[in-house]
Amino acid sequence: MAIRFNKSGEPIKMASKRGNLRNFKVEPNPTLDVYNNLAKSYDKRNQMMEFVLSKGRSIFSVIKGDVLEVGAGTGINLKYYNAEAKIIALDWSNEMVSQAQFKVKKYNLDNIKEIIVGDIQKLSDYFDPESFDYVTSSCVFCSVPNPISGLKEVSKVLKPSGKLIQIEHGLSTIKPINMCLKFFDPYTYKRLGFHLNRNHIRNLENSGFEVTYQHNIDPTGIFRLLISKKSFKYEI
Repeated sequence: MAIRFNKSGEPIKMASKRGNLRNFKVEPNPTLDVYNNLAKSYDKRNQMMEFVLSKGRSIFSVIKGDVLEVGAGTGINLKYYNAEAKIIALDWSNEMVSQAQFKVKKYNLDNIKEIIVGDIQKLSDYFDPESFDYVTSSCVFCSVPNPISGLKEVSKVLKPSGKLIQIEHGLSTIKPINMCLKFFDPYTYKRLGFHLNRNHIRNLENSGFEVTYQHNIDPTGIFRLLISKKSFKYEI
């Protein structure tokens, strides 16, 4: 079931696009189980990676309007958003959402309008078409079961002039590094819930997006800040 929470942390019912109350189911998945189990220790485990990723998070402070963050996890991005933005955050893990809700209270984040438990691969079930000025994500599509399906759903709820802003990781431009990523990928997927060797740039292009800006956050080019727009070469 997809669950929305108000700022007091209380669950509220979720209206469908047609105004009728519906429940949306998040299908069981081994990766989801991993994230539920890791939620309470997730931030501590990722302190070293956060040192790298924090270099890219400042971009969230300049965007305004209606924003959907997908794969919000423990809510590490939430305090970076502009106070004038209207944020809806979504994650498929109940336990991760609990951690994010704690951060909303801790930092008194009035611009976080809702936190939703739901599936990135079903965004068009939850939201009207072309609802958001921006969709954001941070290290998310490495763990989405079908990343292209998820990205196509993002395109459906993004306005024609909207932007997809991401801090994501994937294959490097350095071949020896990619060999290491492919070697360790089975371990990270099984134990930590994410893939190391996905080609995120190619997935964006195959999902109907055009990358308009990219910047390497680390020297290897594994972590990148990406800005993409919808491509109108073909229908999603």
